[in-house]
Amino acid sequence: MILVTGPNGNVGTELSQLLVSRGDAPYRLASRHPASLRQKFGADVPVVALDFLDHGTWPAALAGVDTVFLLFPLPHPQTAKQHMVPFVHACRDAGVKHIVYLSVPGAERYPVIPHHHTEKAIRESGVGYTILQASYFSQNLVRDISTHWVDVAKFDEIYIPAKDGLHSFIDSRDVGEAALNVMRDPAPHRGRTYVITGPENLTFGDVARIMSEELGRPIRYANPSLPAFWWRMHRRGVTGDVLFFMCVTYVLGRSGKNGPMTDELRPLLGREPYTMRDFVRAHRDKWKSLPRDAPLDPSLGRGPGWAGPKAGG
Repeated sequence: MILVTGPNGNVGTELSQLLVSRGDAPYRLASRHPASLRQKFGADVPVVALDFLDHGTWPAALAGVDTVFLLFPLPHPQTAKQHMVPFVHACRDAGVKHIVYLSVPGAERYPVIPHHHTEKAIRESGVGYTILQASYFSQNLVRDISTHWVDVAKFDEIYIPAKDGLHSFIDSRDVGEAALNVMRDPAPHRGRTYVITGPENLTFGDVARIMSEELGRPIRYANPSLPAFWWRMHRRGVTGDVLFFMCVTYVLGRSGKNGPMTDELRPLLGREPYTMRDFVRAHRDKWKSLPRDAPLDPSLGRGPGWAGPKAGG
């Protein structure tokens, strides 16, 4: 039995869709809002309530589970110590045999990164594990929580303060498939940490060029200052924690910290990873042109967390 935490996130969504569509492995999707999962994936999808802040929800979620896909939705070191580390211990005590943990590059080296404490607990738990340290998700450009898609749809621009820094963009569809492949045959991956990136090093200027070609209209890379970016996102309603980590990510990106590449994803997939052009083609409807005065959904920017990196590299 596979338990998927974070099924509404970048990778959790893709992993859940694979499990639902293929139907060849027993699974359970865990969220604070089970009803929303049924609306998203179907009324017959097996779901369970799980709130990392409510330890009383853990036993039912973990009952009979062999493998856990673990996502850290709460980006604070103290929260990691209070809730994520105890959840790892609960997995061990419940008889979980393998944890696949979605982390960020450099987490094992830098205690300031919240994922550091969870990785350490997993490695010391005695439970089999595989850690996937993923680079910057292409899907951040279409998620409601980042609101980056709004700038493309309404203003024909990518409004991100990353200067000319290179990013090794990774498609979360690839990460979800890689995670599922590991969970289906965990033995070869036991005790391994993979730093996984996409197949290209691109600036956001490169991304704007690809978008222009694929969307059939000019998309420019605005490259705003950090204060201007912060002010626009703040006025749009992006929550403080999300905005803070977005700013950290793009400061790192400006200095090239999000650019290093590896070839560790392709063997996990057994195929070539998706390119940025593949990603844009798959999501072009999200960026359909909108009038500049089109009203925005007030829930934008108010999700449970953001899937950006990252520190280290």
